[in-house]
Amino acid sequence: MTLDPARLTRPLDQDTYTLLRSGVQDDPQINVYINEQGDFAVLDPMPVMDYAAYERRSEKLGLQAYAKNSGGLEARLQKVQHLIPDGGGVLEIGAANAAFLELAQNAVPASRYAAIEPDQNTRPDRDRLSWLTQYDGIEEARAGGERFDLVMLFHVFEHIPEPDVFLAEARSLLAEGGSLLIEVPCLHDPLLTLYENADYQAFYFQRQHPFVYSAPSLERVLKHSGFVVRTSIPHQRYGIENHLQWLSAGKPGGNARFRELFGTTDLAYRAALEAQGTTDTIIIEAVAA
Repeated sequence: MTLDPARLTRPLDQDTYTLLRSGVQDDPQINVYINEQGDFAVLDPMPVMDYAAYERRSEKLGLQAYAKNSGGLEARLQKVQHLIPDGGGVLEIGAANAAFLELAQNAVPASRYAAIEPDQNTRPDRDRLSWLTQYDGIEEARAGGERFDLVMLFHVFEHIPEPDVFLAEARSLLAEGGSLLIEVPCLHDPLLTLYENADYQAFYFQRQHPFVYSAPSLERVLKHSGFVVRTSIPHQRYGIENHLQWLSAGKPGGNARFRELFGTTDLAYRAALEAQGTTDTIIIEAVAA
């Protein structure tokens, strides 16, 4: 089994790949290949997804409550709020139910907020926000003539089958001096690299994420597409409770006992992982060169 690099965006198509595992969590026919640098993984064959009726894996597995109560959106805002232009135009591509935009609007109310989201299941959540401008796609947003000081993608870029084409389109939405903010799952996730947890690896790779980046590989893609990386922020979304659950039980979700015992040390644990760049998520801000 070999991977055809021709379907990869540059410069990742120049890397050498080996088979990491056969089968992903939701499809035994899809293989996972990893490059020799260990900073990028790709699914093969490429999965086909319908994002007009997108169902997140947390919903499929009944983990909505755990994900909602994990504080991930608030933690993200804490890390990126300083990048939201006060009084500027802000666009989120893949805004889902616009929960993060609500937090941002409360924190920086002087900005103008817009969303691109094809999912119709979450449309009612967005429609109730009178201050939110909505577009069905990038072409509609571009045709509207507005350019944005900040374009955000949170856990969207890893779904994009042609990253270079997408980045060119996203760049066309930026105002002069505007920046692109991308958050993706990171291949340097501690459960994969630090703990080498086999159960987690079997769960981690999924059809919905055809590409898995890390800071170095994402920065290479951005630079090749004419962006200059300005900020790189390691972000650990899940804490010690989640990791102990995986290490002891081999499954996702919370554990009340671990939460009670180790809750006071959780922030320090996440900070230690972030300090060494071994995190489940990476956030990168880039500007057009």
